[in-house]
Amino acid sequence: MQALFQDLGPIREYDERIEEQDDTIYSQIVVYDRESLKMEQQNDKDLFEGIQGTFNIELQETMETTYNKYNELIKIATELTSLFGLQDMFTLKTTQLTKLCLIGQLQIQSVVENLSKDYSHVIGEFSLYSKDINLNHVYQILSILNINLLPKILHVCEEFFIKKHSRKPKHILIELHYNLSKFLCVLEAFPHACAAQDIRYEYKNNIIVKEIAKKEQIEHAYKLILSAIQSAQAMMQKKSETETKIFRGIIHNLGPIYYMLARKQGLLKAHQLMAEPTVELAFAVWNMGETGLAKHLMPIIFPSIKYKQCIYIPRYFKQINVDYVKYYQKRYMGIITPPQPLIDKSPKLLSFYQLIENGEDRVKIRILSSEALTISPSSSLQNYYQDPLIQLSRTSFIDRLFHKTTKTTHENIIIHIHGGGFVSMSSRSHQTYTRLWANSLKVPIFSIDYRLSPQYSFPAALDDCWQAYLWIIHFSLHYFNITPKKIILIGDSAGGNLCAALTALCIRESVYLPAGIILAYPALNLDPKNFNMYQFVSLDDGLLPHSFLKLCVKSYIQDETLNYKDSLISPGEAIDEVLQQFPQTYILTGTNDPLHGDTWTLLGRLINLGKKCKLYKYDYMPHGFLNFYNLIPNGEQCINDVIQIIKDIFSQ
Repeated sequence: MQALFQDLGPIREYDERIEEQDDTIYSQIVVYDRESLKMEQQNDKDLFEGIQGTFNIELQETMETTYNKYNELIKIATELTSLFGLQDMFTLKTTQLTKLCLIGQLQIQSVVENLSKDYSHVIGEFSLYSKDINLNHVYQILSILNINLLPKILHVCEEFFIKKHSRKPKHILIELHYNLSKFLCVLEAFPHACAAQDIRYEYKNNIIVKEIAKKEQIEHAYKLILSAIQSAQAMMQKKSETETKIFRGIIHNLGPIYYMLARKQGLLKAHQLMAEPTVELAFAVWNMGETGLAKHLMPIIFPSIKYKQCIYIPRYFKQINVDYVKYYQKRYMGIITPPQPLIDKSPKLLSFYQLIENGEDRVKIRILSSEALTISPSSSLQNYYQDPLIQLSRTSFIDRLFHKTTKTTHENIIIHIHGGGFVSMSSRSHQTYTRLWANSLKVPIFSIDYRLSPQYSFPAALDDCWQAYLWIIHFSLHYFNITPKKIILIGDSAGGNLCAALTALCIRESVYLPAGIILAYPALNLDPKNFNMYQFVSLDDGLLPHSFLKLCVKSYIQDETLNYKDSLISPGEAIDEVLQQFPQTYILTGTNDPLHGDTWTLLGRLINLGKKCKLYKYDYMPHGFLNFYNLIPNGEQCINDVIQIIKDIFSQ
């Protein structure tokens, strides 16, 4: 059997968190036999006797059913271990399955003990850490296991007992590995979900419900989008298994086309990647639009734009680094700090042609405009929101000669921060819609290309946004004849996190605030202990799978000593004193987005503080819908909604 799996690629024996569990759990794995299983099942019945007063009947039956299914899986895993022998690679997965089932049983016992005996049972990081248990969530999680996940695992295992397999054994193993990764995700979430509060779906006056197409239409369109994404995932997995450089290049460019046609093989490879992705493979998938053939094809779908320019700005202002964050968390967590000087000394102004050349330690900004942005001959160099901060010389004669002058002045601008899980993409791949905004609104858009994780972890990306924001306020007049009296911050996904975190930082440092912020399906809470039921959507989401979500957070927040509730990390956890000063806020979210739940929490907090806030809820829409607007029926409605929001903010 070993030879059947030799081309499977690297598969670890266990997840690191599983390996750290108590050895007493592991010791039970190989001693199970049929007689002990019968005794265990009798003990299961005893466990649930006499607790009818604590649980409703439906919940009690669900707990018993789940517990029994765990036993059934332990039984079949034991039989498979005997069938294949301890040396077989499949045994590594059946051993992990047994271990996860045992942990699941202990979690159910912990629920019973917490409620009936007021006792907190400890099982490492899989434990219930609080006796304040949300029984509604317990029921929902166990239902997910019973209806969806455990039957799939059981079916995959039973395939090995069929004499004539419809699939190769290595393919069955990949599917088992994929489903076990989801099983692990549920068990990790269980203790946090059981203590989580229900989401409040109130605030009707602040919610605009949008059904841009029928559910079936959106699901069909998203299925086609996922097919393309999964073909890219399959290509990346196959490429990682290929050693020859020439073949790797061929696979990179032609692999997606092949796997779009060979869908079964493509889905299998995609599941292999999603089950246990490496940082390099996972993020390379999301960066497909930035590399290879796709990079050269992307401009075909970009709307035309009259003015586009990349600039590379120096870091003139106070740096936001780990030392800054830790100092704040140690001394000022929960309050707003006194403002500190933003700049140590007067910087030397770069010429325009120095500005468009990529220099060392610069921040890249992509500027889009429906008309040319040039310097005014009458521009004065001043800071509009404080006393003059920096005195600078006028531009050189050469700059004036080639960087033509105009009398047009812009007072409204948009600052855009792209998504990509903090680890991928750039402003370039988001031009499918940012160019539309620039053309329709006749307003310059500054898109920030922040440094990406894991090479640059938190708070590098936030510091780039901070440096860019302050540079635009103080220097955009000098180079582009822009007096930014009204600024709108827009960010999607990870960019939504950075927009809200940047706003909180401006409040903390008493910096001029944007007139409004627009957050599209934002990642508002990165705390691993934060949980809401919507996050389980990621179990079967090909665009934002559970394994990728964990990788993103771990890559971005690499210092585990940091407080995840800091508003610079989880802006949804910002203290009331900060949220009280937030500008008007608009949130766009899809009901099929794993990040959907946290948007309601922020909405409620802002409304309770008397802030102007609206949530646009797009029924059936997935994460990242702005990028796919032209592939979803009536998807342009989302783009137009943002345009109208921007017009409303600027008109006030």
